[in-house]
Amino acid sequence: MTTHQWTLQESFYFPVEYGAFAKSAEVKVTPGFTEERTEDAIRLQGIYHIAANVVFDADKQVELATEDVLVIHDVEVENNKGYFEYAVPLNVDLPVELDGDLQLEVRDIKSSSQEDGGLKLEWTVHLKQEEPVQEPVVIEEEPAAPQFVAASTSHLEFLANADRAVEQVNNEMEDFLLYIAEMDDDITRKIFHSNNVFVEAEGQSSE
Repeated sequence: MTTHQWTLQESFYFPVEYGAFAKSAEVKVTPGFTEERTEDAIRLQGIYHIAANVVFDADKQVELATEDVLVIHDVEVENNKGYFEYAVPLNVDLPVELDGDLQLEVRDIKSSSQEDGGLKLEWTVHLKQEEPVQEPVVIEEEPAAPQFVAASTSHLEFLANADRAVEQVNNEMEDFLLYIAEMDDDITRKIFHSNNVFVEAEGQSSE
């Protein structure tokens, strides 16, 4: 962050019926500006808004020697205490290479009384340059391809064994039926179950 600063001062006078300025109880200076960028400079234009609570010495007479002094007529006064506001023009040209957000901050406000009864106000302005923030680079990751999990080997073996067992039972049943049909008894009759159909086998032997 780069910082620049400059100091300004202004003298204020008040109507003579209030007496001479004695001291300030509180002073605030607030900058407000617009920014214009050209090829040659960065121009800030606006105002310094001044708000002050002051104390007058009514016993000290004031004579305004010239008409060139700045007299604050719009001042609220009660019991030798006054309040006023004023706007001082703000015009600043800055180097064109400055970048980022520009901010003004007022510090070190000083007030003092002058011999001719006026108020001398001085303040320092700090220009704060906020460096542009680098945006973090976001790397988008491609979604992982879905992974297909193969069926369990033990499960496949179980199904294969079951198929073989059914086939073996069918073969044994056919052999058994053939054996019965070829017996030499006079009459061999068996009732057996095949595909949910009752089948009757009958054989006769030669006399």
